[in-house]
Amino acid sequence: MARGARLLLLLPCNPGVRMGDYTLGQNWRIVMRVVGDLVDTGILDLAAVDSCKPGIVKQGEEHRYRWCDVRPLWHELYKRQPWRLELLIAGVTEDLKRLALEYRALAAYVNVRAYRTALEHATARSGVEVHMLGPPRMSPLSYRSRRSLEELRRGLIDLAMATATL
Repeated sequence: MARGARLLLLLPCNPGVRMGDYTLGQNWRIVMRVVGDLVDTGILDLAAVDSCKPGIVKQGEEHRYRWCDVRPLWHELYKRQPWRLELLIAGVTEDLKRLALEYRALAAYVNVRAYRTALEHATARSGVEVHMLGPPRMSPLSYRSRRSLEELRRGLIDLAMATATL
């Protein structure tokens, strides 16, 4: 386990990858305001579902993908080129198998259609459970809503409590 963390939270990638740091992206900053203490105390690690790899990139490894400028737009990328979605699903499947050996539990807070679809297919293929903690809709407003973020935090704390005895 990285730094002894019990949980891994999967988030969508963001343009911060081009600077080698996902935390520079607005969506990660929003989530960090809510779960930063869990990261700081070593309970939680973060990773991104990323089209650049394609697959899952743990925080701290994103500098390897500075060259990437892929936006995961469903109608422009994945719907028109289904092989890209299959490639993403395959990458996420392999990464989930590896990460399941490192962490007691995996969770996701993803509002990107391609990434959520890839996670759903990958969990079915790999047999690795990923706790989908939201947001309830695929929209930026839902991602940023106070209610969704409170439910994310509550879900992570419940998951941490459940895995504390494992």
